[in-house]
Amino acid sequence: MRMTSKKNLLAVTLLAAVAAGVRAEGPNISGFVDVGYNYNMNGQANNLNRAFDNNSNTITLQNAKVGFDGKLENGVGYKVDLMYGHDAAVVNATEDYAPATATDLQFNLQQAFLTFPCPITGAGLTLGKFVTPFGLEVVEAKDNYNISRGLLFNYTVPFSHTGIKADKGFAEGKITTTLGLVNGWDNMQDNNSSKTGIAQVGTTILPKTSILLGGAYGSEQATPVAGDPSTQGNARMLIDAIVKVTPIEPLTLIANYDVGEEKFNDPLYPNTHMRTTSNYQGLGLHANYQLTDMLSFAGRWETLDDDGGRTGAEQVLTSDTLTVQAKKDGVIYRLEYRADHSTFSDNSVDPATYAYFGDTGVQNRKSQTTIGAQVIVTF
Repeated sequence: MRMTSKKNLLAVTLLAAVAAGVRAEGPNISGFVDVGYNYNMNGQANNLNRAFDNNSNTITLQNAKVGFDGKLENGVGYKVDLMYGHDAAVVNATEDYAPATATDLQFNLQQAFLTFPCPITGAGLTLGKFVTPFGLEVVEAKDNYNISRGLLFNYTVPFSHTGIKADKGFAEGKITTTLGLVNGWDNMQDNNSSKTGIAQVGTTILPKTSILLGGAYGSEQATPVAGDPSTQGNARMLIDAIVKVTPIEPLTLIANYDVGEEKFNDPLYPNTHMRTTSNYQGLGLHANYQLTDMLSFAGRWETLDDDGGRTGAEQVLTSDTLTVQAKKDGVIYRLEYRADHSTFSDNSVDPATYAYFGDTGVQNRKSQTTIGAQVIVTF
C-alpha cells in the first residue's frame, strides 16, 4: 500500500513538473494584419517582376500572421509562425507544396523550430524550419522600410531553410556567428541527396556601424529521373553582405550586396557532363529618416545584373522606391512610389514571360511605375 502511494506521489510530482515546465515562459502570442493596394501606371493587371506586390488595381489581404513562442524550464524554446493571405501564397510557390495548388494555397507555416543550448560549445542551436539569415528585407512588410520587396529579396536570396544552425556570440555580443546545415533554399523536404551549408558573421565593433557577411553553398536542383544527366555537381553559391551606418540618430543608411552563381547541365550537350555557369549580382542602397516619432521617409535604389538564371532573361534591372510612413497607436500607414527599369527587349517573346513591361497596345516597354498604399495593424 505504501509502495503504491509512493508511485502515485511520484507520478503526480512528474506531471506537476512537466506542467510547470510547459508554463515556464509563454506561450507569447503576437501578430499583425497587412492590407494593401497597388496601381500599375502602365495599365497592367499585374506588376511584372514583382512577388509580394504583383497584384495591381485590387485591394489585397497581404498577410495575416500569428506567432507563438515560449521556453520551458529546461531551456528548450519553441517558435511557430503561421501566415495567411497573398504573401503566404508567394512563399508557397517556392516551397515543396503540390505544384498544381502552390500558388492558390493561402496558408503557410513560415517557421516552426526548437531552440536549445549546445552542451559542448554553449552555442544556441535552432532545429526545424526558420527564416533565412540572408538579405536585408524580410517577408513581413512591417519590418521593412518599404511596402514592396526589392529586387535582391525577390531574386538573390532564399526565404527560409529547414535544418539545424548554431548561433554564438563573442566579445560581449559585439561579434556574432552562425553556422548551419540545411536542406537547401526553401525546401522543407530535400529535393536531392546533398545538403547546403550556410554561414554568417556579424560585428558591431565599429561605432555606429554594423556589418554582416554570410553565404550559402550547395546543390539546389532536383535529382533527375533515371537516364538523365546527373545534377549532383550543379551547386549554387551565394555571398551576402550588409553594412548599416547610423551617422546621426534619425538617419539610417544601409548597403546590401549579393553575388551568386549556379551550375547547370549544358543544353547544347545534354548527354554529357559538360556544364554552363549562371551568374548574378545585385546592389541595394537604403536610407530611412525618422522625422518625428510618428513620421518617417524611406528611399531605396537597387540594381540587379543577371545573365538569365534568376529572372529568366539576360538583363540589368534597376528600381527606385520612395515610401512615406506614419505610425500611431500600433497602426502603420504607408504610401509608396516605385519605378522599375529593364535593359531587356525582345518582341518575339511573350511580354508577360520576361523582364520587360507591357501596357495596353504597347508590348515592349522597358519600365513600369506603380503607386502603393498599405495599412498594417500589429498586436
